Amino acid sequence: MANTQQMYGAGSPFAPLAYLLVEATDAALEGLRSIAVNPIATLAQLQARAEQRRRLAEMEDHLLADIGLNRAEADREAKKPVWVA
Repeated sequence: MANTQQMYGAGSPFAPLAYLLVEATDAALEGLRSIAVNPIATLAQLQARAEQRRRLAEMEDHLLADIGLNRAEADREAKKPVWVA
């Protein structure tokens, strides 16, 4: 991928947006590669991630504190789509 600073210049108002688009595209392509290479393993990983997030959402506050999270952080993580690591 082309460097966004080279494309738009470090001071360009479009550089941050271009950087985000490049990063999102890279992440999407990596996800497609993993599905194409081993779809069963990818689906199992997504299912496991969904289960982990469901359990995280159900944890009590004192248990979250034991693992160094607060309720807001746990809720934010639990609400992520399964395809986002």
